Amino acid sequence: MNRYTKVFKRLKTRNETAFIPFAVAGDPDIATSENIFKDYIAGGADILEIGYPFSDPVADGPVNQRAARRAIAAGLNHESFFALIKRLRAVTDLPMGLLCYANTVLHRGFDRFCKEAANAGLDSLLVADMPPEESGDLQKAMRRYGLGRVFIVSELTPAERMRFITSQVDSFVYVVSRLGATGIGKTLSGSIASTLRRLKKVTKKPLAVGFGISTPEHVKAVRAAGADAAIVGSALVALIEKNIGNKKTLPRTLARKVAAFKAATRYYGVLP
Repeated sequence: MNRYTKVFKRLKTRNETAFIPFAVAGDPDIATSENIFKDYIAGGADILEIGYPFSDPVADGPVNQRAARRAIAAGLNHESFFALIKRLRAVTDLPMGLLCYANTVLHRGFDRFCKEAANAGLDSLLVADMPPEESGDLQKAMRRYGLGRVFIVSELTPAERMRFITSQVDSFVYVVSRLGATGIGKTLSGSIASTLRRLKKVTKKPLAVGFGISTPEHVKAVRAAGADAAIVGSALVALIEKNIGNKKTLPRTLARKVAAFKAATRYYGVLP
């Protein structure tokens, strides 16, 4: 039983939705980045989503783009990234998923990248700009080293394509809550519940909703819509950016914020 299966099984018995915070590795520097992920763990995260910085992150909005630029400027590279993951794995058994772009993996080579990712302690890989049809060789390397596969669906994904994409997934399905790029949103799309209902007709795999989820109220809405997990990225990355000059207070600020998001994943009413 892999780490994802354990987490989703445990949370289901508690009637909880998983909370998945995101940050870009190396932002604003490697040492602070390591502490940020530890703050997420301290705040009650169930799963970590870790971004590999890229110079042209087409799926990301301005907040995450700036974070990627800071990480690159701070010198993050493959060696320091995998060393960071190893240090995190030494202190937690939480599932850790990587979100990256195709050039990052191609530059290293599929086999080498997946081997290093697995050896460092990563559990899954989502290449944002590589759909299943274009990732056959990568998926072979992922299977070879035991890395879970994650792919994206949206409200525009037809039923048969949903069936195909989810058949390629063995960690969780990444469900975008809105069209476009990542970012902080004031309101959630009204299509989330219907998209989740459509997905549940074709798969029983965990469904994690991301893009634009920015408040505990959004997390509650995602939970009520039937999601297995809520992913929050830009809202936390913006908080990191705002507090770059306050590294002494940042850990407590982040841990409290993550705890508030996590509290929203719990159902306190009468079970149906």
